[in-house]
Amino acid sequence: MSWTPEQRRRYAPAINAAVRANATVRLAATIDVIDLPARTGRPRLWSTLTMVRALWWLCRAGAAWALLPNSCPPRQTIGSRLERWVRLGVLDRALAVLNACLRLARGRNRQPSAGILDTQSVRTGSQAGPRGYDANKKVKGRKRVLLADTEGLVQALRVVPASVQDRDTTALIEPELAAGGLRRVWADLAFAGERAAAPLARHRIALELVGRRDKTGFAVEPRRWKIEQTFGCLQRYRRLLVDHEGSTARSQSMTLLAALFMTGVRFEAFSARL
Repeated sequence: MSWTPEQRRRYAPAINAAVRANATVRLAATIDVIDLPARTGRPRLWSTLTMVRALWWLCRAGAAWALLPNSCPPRQTIGSRLERWVRLGVLDRALAVLNACLRLARGRNRQPSAGILDTQSVRTGSQAGPRGYDANKKVKGRKRVLLADTEGLVQALRVVPASVQDRDTTALIEPELAAGGLRRVWADLAFAGERAAAPLARHRIALELVGRRDKTGFAVEPRRWKIEQTFGCLQRYRRLLVDHEGSTARSQSMTLLAALFMTGVRFEAFSARL
């Protein structure tokens, strides 16, 4: 028997809370396997699950570090643990594991053979730090460079000043292009030119431009709509609406955390339907 609209309104918050709780537990367990506790020295006072829940609150609520709830660890402890995970590449490896698990669960290969490349310019706050002006989108701030597969899962991520041209961002994600099994990448017309195609050609990846030169009105563009959907899902984490981070490295870390939480929730929601 299918659910009625009244049942959906009644039980949807509880279901979403359960899916989110399971996603944070799975993510914490994945990080524990990647970043094993040291055998010597003082043991960790705060568990990885507690840290992940605090970081989820920061990304989802978009609040300042000083406004963390009293149940969370001290912000200095959270910041140092986050810096350790970024320095050791723990978050990138955890995202790769979740992406592979979700793709295998959906009946796809572990590594994608096609991807979608796009950028998103966001405003920055009043804090100091690198920023630029995107003359095309008329935004002063920073630019997120995102490479996603055809499922909308984040495969590569960079944050640069908004003044960097789209065609120059392809070289920034070249390590991920070399490590993956991509054979084709779709992008919009802003990636036209030799500077955008050269890093892809070095790894035998075909670049296919998708878009309209005369954009009047709204129309769904083939393939590219999936990465626009990914950008929209990431924007649900309010910390990404306006970039208040003091550096592009911390901004990239927060965007990576949002991608981790998004992928974890998708995996739990998909597993619940099986």
